[in-house]
Amino acid sequence: MRSWFRVAALVGAVVVVVLCGPPAVAGRSWTPGDDTVKVMAWQGEREYRDFLRSDPARQLKDFKRSAACLYPPAASRPCPQLDPSLPPLSLTCEGGAPVPPLWRRDRVSVEDEFGDDWYVYVDWSCPEDLFPPFTEEDLRALEVAALPVHHQPASGPILVRKPTIVFAEPEERELHAVLFGEYGVDVVVTPRSYAWDFGDGATLTTVEPGRPYPDFDITHTYREPGSHAISLTTAWSGRYRFEDDPSGRWRDVEGTVHTVDVGDPFEVVELRSRLVGS
Repeated sequence: MRSWFRVAALVGAVVVVVLCGPPAVAGRSWTPGDDTVKVMAWQGEREYRDFLRSDPARQLKDFKRSAACLYPPAASRPCPQLDPSLPPLSLTCEGGAPVPPLWRRDRVSVEDEFGDDWYVYVDWSCPEDLFPPFTEEDLRALEVAALPVHHQPASGPILVRKPTIVFAEPEERELHAVLFGEYGVDVVVTPRSYAWDFGDGATLTTVEPGRPYPDFDITHTYREPGSHAISLTTAWSGRYRFEDDPSGRWRDVEGTVHTVDVGDPFEVVELRSRLVGS
């Protein structure tokens, strides 16, 4: 289960009450930015999208986004706010202007006519809340190619008590994902840290990728002969944007994804000098 939807599960009873019938008192009863609000806004947007794609004549629910009050004149319920043409001052969005409320009305069967009993299905919301979140779980589901590990000397045996240079060649990776079959997402992952395992029990974690000879940024010295292989675990951070988000805003993914590359095995040898008679 996507971790974000645990919030929906926890507040499910509240969401059902609010989304499936007119509120007892119209208006804001939540704090902007609260996860409950995001769940409600996104669920309502999905239903609205499904409605726009379907035949309205066969729908038992009718939806309309409107900043104006759609309650009938004789309704005793107050409008969502004193001036329905403006969003609440307390709602500040990062992705643009707030989105007007989503109104809903119902009918029992397709033979019936819709009445004027509109009610606020989802209150004013932010554009960014109309998209599903891209989570660490989604990031880890992507196929991020591992960053290759390099060492020098690159071929032949490695000598004991001589520094072996290790390095990587970092680069951003551009990926694409689709959430729930309809939300296209552009994703960029960037290497952030490097964990080196030298195969002899020694490990090292760095935030720099190292450089090849003649630089000696990251090195390891083997003390005993043997057969080894160096592995590199790279931690990647991610940022994403939705294809149809009019703001085009990039957002950071909370969490990281890790890849592992194991280099070719090599021999560590010890060279001994000896006198040879002339």
